[in-house]
Amino acid sequence: MTVLGYLKKKQDTFKQYPTNIVDALAVSWMAYFDFSIVKDRLPLKVEDFKYIHEYQTLEPYYTAFLPRFSRRYMRALYESYRFKEAVLLEYEYVLDKAKGVQFAVIALKCEEDIIIAIRGTDPEYAGWQEDFTMSYKDTISSYVLAEAFVKRVMKKYKGNIILCGHSKGGNICTYLLSVLTNYNRIKHVYSFDGPGFRNTSLFKDKEERLEKYTKIVPKSSVVGVLFSNATDIKIVKSRSFFLLQHNPFQWVIEGDDFVYLNKRSLSSRYLERSLNAWIESLNEEERQRFTQIIFGELNKFETEDITVFFKKLFFQVKPVYKAYRKLNKEDKELVNRVIKKLIKNLIKADKPKQIAA
Repeated sequence: MTVLGYLKKKQDTFKQYPTNIVDALAVSWMAYFDFSIVKDRLPLKVEDFKYIHEYQTLEPYYTAFLPRFSRRYMRALYESYRFKEAVLLEYEYVLDKAKGVQFAVIALKCEEDIIIAIRGTDPEYAGWQEDFTMSYKDTISSYVLAEAFVKRVMKKYKGNIILCGHSKGGNICTYLLSVLTNYNRIKHVYSFDGPGFRNTSLFKDKEERLEKYTKIVPKSSVVGVLFSNATDIKIVKSRSFFLLQHNPFQWVIEGDDFVYLNKRSLSSRYLERSLNAWIESLNEEERQRFTQIIFGELNKFETEDITVFFKKLFFQVKPVYKAYRKLNKEDKELVNRVIKKLIKNLIKADKPKQIAA
């Protein structure tokens, strides 16, 4: 079964059976939803959302990449015997398009545990810009915002803290485990296909903290193996293929845990080598300037976000080419150089004979 099946079948309350890794994934996807409509009404039980009209429409779910599926997922949550009594305590959302900052987080009380779930990259360009920023900065704005939120929740509420997040959200949670001074209150940290860090010494002299850390990636992971420096990665079976395995709704669950595999696919291992080698082939100045060029131009387009951009990809070819032609000579040379290095690393990175999904 998948997480939707788990929500329908799991009949234990959190009082009867404590939080587990599948619960953490379920709450991680909640972080993609827009709770600004009810922020002033918090705290709210999860089952209360079935009485709020907006959450029966698609509107609050456009901040996720799968709005229709996310609406079904919310319905499964508030109808779930396990989750209906859980309480949404806090919600925070920050979007700064000018500075390239996109951050969202929720705190959900599940009996004795408080699950803090941090949103991954949503469709806004700002979130993608922040992802690129990770390639040349050790600290991004979302790290600072997340640390402040967690400290505030720790001060305001009692209970164990579970940190979790999908994609960039998992990366942020991992960072928090490395920097929080009061980490003894952290029960566990889960990163669901979250990328690693350019800073390879993140847990230097703090290795004992990794005992509270679990990183899950699908068989054909691409995002989760960028800057991969985790000491122990669990590989989950997915019903989907290749890049679509980043979608956690397709991960296979048995009982209260995932179905695990022994190794990643050839394609995942190949892309890990080639993409990481490509990033390393660029100096920090090149990474930063390339990011500024790409998102400086994207923000001039009429498209609202990355999903709209790709839905209308055919119509973007001409504007993209025009934007490229208008770049000054130096920026154009940089873009050409970066793309050539990407192609070079994709070709030479010990390419396997067969790419398996």
